[in-house]
Amino acid sequence: MRASRTPADIVRKDSQLARLTEQAQALMALDRQFKKLVPANLGEHCRAVLIREGELVLFADNGAVAARLRLMAPGFLPALARTGHVARSVRVRVVLPSITPPRYNRLTVGEAGIAALESAADGLSDPGLAAALRRFARHRRSDGERG
Repeated sequence: MRASRTPADIVRKDSQLARLTEQAQALMALDRQFKKLVPANLGEHCRAVLIREGELVLFADNGAVAARLRLMAPGFLPALARTGHVARSVRVRVVLPSITPPRYNRLTVGEAGIAALESAADGLSDPGLAAALRRFARHRRSDGERG
């Protein structure tokens, strides 16, 4: 029987994956430190992405947040440096948050399935469960008539 390996075991054995994990953790630490330095309502709409060649790159959800971050930058750069994240300048980019498209129920219950639900409801001793199954069958039947 093969011993199960945890994700941490896999990361430790693969040097490239270990390096990527370390970089990701460092970037998350940068963002956590940055969020401690900005007002909470502002922190919800921006994130510290990286420091490259002495430039702190921030992503903002909109132009108003970006403008406020640019105004605040001289104040939080020294505080961020005290936590080990040294940057001489700030670049703020507006990156719209991703919006998850609505999910639609594409599953259908055929007439045979609806009949089976109704039959199952008739054979139940629990009246609440039987009523719920009948409602579900009725709802599915009305969905079929619309579709």
